Amino acid sequence: MAARTESVRGALGRLYRGETNFNLVGHRKRWYLASAIIILICLVSIVFRGFNVGIEFAGGNQYLLDVKPGTTLSEVRGAVEGEGIQVSSAQTAGRGSTQKYVIRTEKLNPQSDSSKINAVEAALKQAGKVDTVNYSQVSSSWGKEITKKAIIALVVFLIVVSAFLWIRFREIRVAGAATLALLHDLILTAGVYSIVGFEVTPGTVVGLLTILGYSLYDTVVVFDKVDENTKGILGHTRYTYAEAANSAVNQTLMRSINTSIIGLLPVAGLLFVGAGVFGVGTLEDLALVLFVGMLTGAYSSLFLATPWLVDFQMMDARYKNHARRVEARRSADLTKAGAVAKAAVATRKGSVDELADGEEPAVEDDVEDDEDVQSRIDALAGATPRPGAKPAARPVKRAPTRATRPGTPKKRH
Repeated sequence: MAARTESVRGALGRLYRGETNFNLVGHRKRWYLASAIIILICLVSIVFRGFNVGIEFAGGNQYLLDVKPGTTLSEVRGAVEGEGIQVSSAQTAGRGSTQKYVIRTEKLNPQSDSSKINAVEAALKQAGKVDTVNYSQVSSSWGKEITKKAIIALVVFLIVVSAFLWIRFREIRVAGAATLALLHDLILTAGVYSIVGFEVTPGTVVGLLTILGYSLYDTVVVFDKVDENTKGILGHTRYTYAEAANSAVNQTLMRSINTSIIGLLPVAGLLFVGAGVFGVGTLEDLALVLFVGMLTGAYSSLFLATPWLVDFQMMDARYKNHARRVEARRSADLTKAGAVAKAAVATRKGSVDELADGEEPAVEDDVEDDEDVQSRIDALAGATPRPGAKPAARPVKRAPTRATRPGTPKKRH
């Protein structure tokens, strides 16, 4: 038990110091497949199920009445539907003595549909056991105007962000990977709204635009570390671009986790405590979009944005040829290390034969120790060195001594 606790503590320590070596970039096809399945489900729901748009976007009539003992939301809604009026949404807002039922119906014209409006009010008074029902009408033109402005703001935001990233990192591919991650977060968040059926309100639109900044912030932090690790990478063959990018993700992993947790805690309070416990239904639309958006933003910056950047960079012949040179050098070094190991074993065998003949063994300084050779072989065949680490030392060629020079007669005693 103590050993297991120490192992967990050591793993957490490495995670905190950024010394982990999770192969997130190397397994990027898994993340692509998982995200593709989720996005496909979201798109199917958006196309066939659609959204539960609020009265601000669809237009309609809204009725407010106090919650009285002995009444339920389903009874109040059923009373309206019993008059042949379609209910777009029904929810409870507020808490305690200020709690109210919020019933939204299809659009009814006060001139031509006055009898239906009066019938709905009468049904609500009877089912809700109240004397007064507040009535208001909302036009859909306001919602359409808000939607239009939100789309314009989104397009402008993406253009400005792409230009900034292009200038900052001197690569259009960086802007492409970041923009693709933002679109992924938007589609996934919108799909969750469609699947869950939460009402889309102006607060939802505001929250959707807010999560773009959060998602971009986390992505830029990782990209900045990638840029630091890959600076001048084409001038050496110690590691590939993909390995340097994966190291950057590991080095910023703890920072991303801390940022996500700190950001999600207050949003989770809004969603689960404010809307769930206290029943403030007006917080649901804003809290859900922030919670889902921040969660997907943290996921995309680590598992999608950086792998996409690697794939975009590998389309460049320079980085592709560099990766081949790195692999060729490692293969050559491994072969050379194997030859050194064989020579060491052969020399050690000769020393044993000399001892068997009663002779002094050859000087051991002329041949590298077997453990050193084996450690170098393990280093070449095993994990890739981290960017910035010193490369493994190459075998040193030494001039043969008298004991190992070919043709030198052995000493006889």
